[in-house]
Amino acid sequence: MTTPVLYLGAVGRSGTTLIERSLSSEGHLVALGELCHLWERSVLNNEPCGCGEPFASCPFWTKVADVAFGGWERVDGAAVRASQRACDRNRFIPALIWPRLGGAEFRRELTEFTATLDRLYAAIGEVAGDRVLIDSSKHPSYLFVLRRVAGVDMRLLHVVRDPRGVAHSWGKVVARAETKGNDDMERLGPWRAGSRWTSHHLLFVAASFRRRSARLVYENFSTRPDELGERVDELIADTPSRAPRWPDSSVALSTDHTVSGNPVRFATGSLKIRPDDAWRSALSRPKRAVVDLLTLPLRLVLCR
Repeated sequence: MTTPVLYLGAVGRSGTTLIERSLSSEGHLVALGELCHLWERSVLNNEPCGCGEPFASCPFWTKVADVAFGGWERVDGAAVRASQRACDRNRFIPALIWPRLGGAEFRRELTEFTATLDRLYAAIGEVAGDRVLIDSSKHPSYLFVLRRVAGVDMRLLHVVRDPRGVAHSWGKVVARAETKGNDDMERLGPWRAGSRWTSHHLLFVAASFRRRSARLVYENFSTRPDELGERVDELIADTPSRAPRWPDSSVALSTDHTVSGNPVRFATGSLKIRPDDAWRSALSRPKRAVVDLLTLPLRLVLCR
């Protein structure tokens, strides 16, 4: 038996936390946040779950650990994180496709890490019930790792936001809610933001080849949210889950047990989905020129 997982593939600052939480708003899909950060930020550092509780005290994740491992104390989080670091990198993607390229040590670490993930995702599926899981990890390499997990039935939603909006967002100071204002989220300049936008999206295009996938342009979602529901329903048509619709562009956020992500993962109550085009006036011409230089050919193809 496999667990259906909807993977949100994107570049950071592309609105995937809002997309994930919108999809889970009616309870038919389960928002999990960025599970690629589970071992370091949650298991080892005990950062808050989306429900507000410290991860180790969250009843949802406690039950998951009991089902998967007999409790978090029965699994060596540091060892799992070390295995992840040994195989979950974009530069290892060729070896994630053809493991013989990675050598014996790489194959050993990959086998150990995917075996742990197999137990984890199966347990999440059991605790969550007969619903599709949403993993908003975004990272290309983690997607390729999950494709090697036997118990995961992967579906990719490739989310594309205008790279100029992405670059503007990467340049802003955003406090990490998990650290109570003592730490900020990563920032990138226009060169790194534009380069990351292009490289990540090329990898997601490659990952989509002959796989169950759909593409969503974030700007289309922000003006017509129901397009998200339509895309997702195409991907999960063989499951009992169905995506909600938002005819008035408002989403009622309840509590989700999400791991990592932007501060929206802690929000509850009514939220209006609206376009975010502040970059049009806030992004300087020199920075816009840099981003255009790095992304223009691919942007014309993907952002339609």
